[in-house]
Amino acid sequence: MLQLFPLFSVLGISSSFWYSILPTAINFSTHNSQLIYLPAIYSLGIGIGEVFMALLIAQLSRRIKGFSLQPTMTIGAIFSVLALVLVQLSTPWDAPMKPTREEPIGFYHSYPFIFALGLLIGIGDCCLNSCRSVICALAMPDRRAQAFSISKLYQALGSCILFFASPIIPLPVYTIGISIHCLIATVFFFKVARNTVSMERKMTISEEEENK
Repeated sequence: MLQLFPLFSVLGISSSFWYSILPTAINFSTHNSQLIYLPAIYSLGIGIGEVFMALLIAQLSRRIKGFSLQPTMTIGAIFSVLALVLVQLSTPWDAPMKPTREEPIGFYHSYPFIFALGLLIGIGDCCLNSCRSVICALAMPDRRAQAFSISKLYQALGSCILFFASPIIPLPVYTIGISIHCLIATVFFFKVARNTVSMERKMTISEEEENK
């Protein structure tokens, strides 16, 4: 469970950023003053991305063994980092802290872009949450409820810390920090997933030998 701490904490930190801090930054940018439906389009994109990826994971997990482990984690990390790169390119650096007229380093927000960004965020978030649920059940099969409760505790802790620090954190700290955090979480998740698969294989062999 300690090795999964980076995954649990990045869920809390990224959730706070995606669902609260980034929408605030979008509204704080004066370049978006005429785009009054950006929050609605953003939320719609996230919702569609979440539902689409949940259905896809459910279907592929039935056909591909272990798809809900390393493959899903890889997809979640890639889409999350890609979304963070796009946020960095399109959002003023000080927008999370205060209303700003600063220029983004790449391009401005638009309805199609925000919808596409929401899709990426929804897909990545769904993957990471699915991996959390699966690995908690596999790592501690006899104490699944306790494992999931511990994960929610770490998630809430990360979210709470970020909210208290958000008034003084510029955008690059979020995008770079969460990206690095996500990569670290992926490395530790792969390690725990391999150990879990090895443990299951040993238990299966032992049961077969006992039956013989």
